[in-house]
Amino acid sequence: MAKSKSKVGIGDIAREVNLSKTTVSYALRGKQDQVNLSPETVEKIHQAAKRLGYRPNYWARALVSKETKSVGVLFNDLTGSAAHEITRGIQEVLGFHGYETMLSVSFWEEAKCRKELKLMLEKRVDGIIATPQPICEDSYAAAVDEGVPVVFIGDYSVSSKIPSVVLDPEDAIYKLLNHLHQVGHRDIGFLTVDFNSPILTEREQVFKCGLKKLGLECKDNWIHRAELANEISVFENVRNLMSQEDRPSALVCISDPVAMQALGELARLEISVPDTLAVASIGNIEGSDHPFFSLTTVDECRVDLGREAARILLKKQDGSYNETPSIRIKGPLITRASTVGASLRPKR
Repeated sequence: MAKSKSKVGIGDIAREVNLSKTTVSYALRGKQDQVNLSPETVEKIHQAAKRLGYRPNYWARALVSKETKSVGVLFNDLTGSAAHEITRGIQEVLGFHGYETMLSVSFWEEAKCRKELKLMLEKRVDGIIATPQPICEDSYAAAVDEGVPVVFIGDYSVSSKIPSVVLDPEDAIYKLLNHLHQVGHRDIGFLTVDFNSPILTEREQVFKCGLKKLGLECKDNWIHRAELANEISVFENVRNLMSQEDRPSALVCISDPVAMQALGELARLEISVPDTLAVASIGNIEGSDHPFFSLTTVDECRVDLGREAARILLKKQDGSYNETPSIRIKGPLITRASTVGASLRPKR
């Protein structure tokens, strides 16, 4: 019975070319100069390996080199185009340096997040890029303690020195508030999600400070918090907000997915946008430019976030990273019909 190509080893090649396994190993690893192998011998070995269908043993090679040339990338979800664009940015940089990415998703579950991080360490990844869950900070710290560099993306930690790459909350919120103020809004509400996230908390704090800087009132009953990843909760909060006699004329949403769910509910309530309520948010995710939503938003620059996180990880690996713990990227404001254009009305 012919040997499976996946089981062809260095010993088989050595017998084929009548050379030692050590010699073959040096040639296949590109280290022929260390043992003065002639170009003819190296070519003979590579031709035999190709003829026999030899495939390098990934893990054996990793044990020898003490690196797997792989990076774990852990997302909390795959909502919209965020993960797709971030991954593209990461792979542009890491791929150029010969790294592969191992993609995992926790779906906002603590146990799943911890399990995926553990598996990454067991697979000996050379680094980890993650959208963090605050409740799992000890697991990220454990990876760092094992000598595996970690970079956060999209959020940050207030209790660790793990570097992060995020969209600048102050810049993004101020751009939204200034835009709404310039088009005539004085009564502005805020729709966020109830989640212990430093970046979301900072966005809310900046929103409150931004209103004060503009000389506008910040009303507690105009700040609503929906449950995380629960569109029904978003719908309920929109209905509660719009049922108030004293209600805002504009709404800043914490993210595009939340804003798009809010716009859907406003359409069901037959509340015209932007005539009765203008809506703006952060993200510029896929679909936000659809004519039904036409959402005014600040671009999160997710490809750039991915690229920058990958660059930091490479610097962490070679010991050259000595920059600020948090890299903050500024994104452009994209103005669409949800704040300045034709009304969005439900189709019958």
